[in-house]
Amino acid sequence: MTGRDEFRKVVLTEAQISAAEKILKEFAAKTGSSAVILGDMTGQILAKYGGLLDRDLEIFSVLAASNFVATAEMAKQIGEKTSFEVLFHEGELRSIYLLSLNEKYLLEIIFKSSIPPGTIRIYSKQAKAKLLEVIASEEVEVDLSNIFDDNFSALLDEQLTKTLGEKK
Repeated sequence: MTGRDEFRKVVLTEAQISAAEKILKEFAAKTGSSAVILGDMTGQILAKYGGLLDRDLEIFSVLAASNFVATAEMAKQIGEKTSFEVLFHEGELRSIYLLSLNEKYLLEIIFKSSIPPGTIRIYSKQAKAKLLEVIASEEVEVDLSNIFDDNFSALLDEQLTKTLGEKK
């Protein structure tokens, strides 16, 4: 993404979020996954199911998206024409399975390492197809590039200077 595209944020309707959460819940029930996230490639969580007790899934999602972007560049460096569709990280207690739905969306799965990765792989392909249907039903992008007027930077600088001056 470059230029104005950097300021486009993916927004799903309430109906889409509800449908996506239902798919994620069904996926988790079939696989025993701890957490399942539908995110975008910026790390924004669009829908989720499950969790990891005290762990912050928002940070996890940003790191997962960053991982995908870094690996896409690695793929390019070795001559791949497209980025990898799947990233799998096997841990002692938990594993992570990341599946690219398309160039915008990512399915992020956290599961116990005792669950066979093949189970995750099979059911994630089914979930991918269902999620893509939901997303395509009424995808909306909000253009945030004009959210601030031309004077915003000047006003921000002025306010910061004033605030910092008051603290001295």
